Amino acid sequence: MRIATAYAQQIAIDGITERQSQLLDTQNQLSSGRRVNSPSDDPSAAAEAERLRSREARLGSEQRAIEQARQMLGSADGALGDATDLLQSARESLLAAGNATTGPADRAKYAEQLRQVREQLLSVANRGDGAGGFVFGGQGAVTAPIDSSGTVYTPVAGMQTVGQDMVNPVSLDGRENFTAIRTATGTESIFAQLDAAIATLSDATATVAVSTGAANTALSAVDRALDRFSFTRTMVGERLKAIDAHEQAITTGSIDNQARLADLVDVDFAKTISSMTQHQTALEAAMKSYATISKMSLFDYV
Repeated sequence: MRIATAYAQQIAIDGITERQSQLLDTQNQLSSGRRVNSPSDDPSAAAEAERLRSREARLGSEQRAIEQARQMLGSADGALGDATDLLQSARESLLAAGNATTGPADRAKYAEQLRQVREQLLSVANRGDGAGGFVFGGQGAVTAPIDSSGTVYTPVAGMQTVGQDMVNPVSLDGRENFTAIRTATGTESIFAQLDAAIATLSDATATVAVSTGAANTALSAVDRALDRFSFTRTMVGERLKAIDAHEQAITTGSIDNQARLADLVDVDFAKTISSMTQHQTALEAAMKSYATISKMSLFDYV
């Protein structure tokens, strides 16, 4: 009888321990707001939750890359717009200077206008991107990418890019936009072309034919540069549109991830409170049962 009583007591203690553990688990879930606090709580859900967190981290990284690209491309669009305005001004001066009726004094005046435009254009070509780099910094530059002559481009030509799911540029190639614009016979620097026109138009001894020829040659170079700026600006605009669409997809993906993650690991408070109440009731019953069993002795059966 003693053996049976001891066994019953052990069974009761085990029941109390189990119900205390269950109650503690539900209390932890309520305090943390999570149903899965460790892999052992639900191995399958924990594994999927980890995959979702990794995906969310990737989406966060992609979002930061998008923000960086949008900022840079916005700066690039502004720079290209300013460069276009400057070359339109240069074009007007060249048209006037190339008129056969324009005299040496007026040609010198137009040459000075072109000189000012040229310096402003060089400033645009070497404009910073606000993040320590340069808008037209190619594959990376720590100093102004184009030298004062306007013919030497120091960075490696090309573009820097960011992003994994979607690759976007965070710099533009200053070489192909300023110092080596493609022509039918090769490449040319818009600065060198402007400099040649400025030198001729400033020369009071230059004949009308020579001055007109220099102005027309520079005018053609300006038109090619404007075409190049238009092409690059179109590319920038298309990238900005694509970024907006990609950002929307990232936002949607993040919302879906968070919703699924909540389904996997978050607590259903109503259900968990109900479970805690049940565990409390079961624990109280187990403790009462143990109290009754612990008082039993051989004399209770005599």
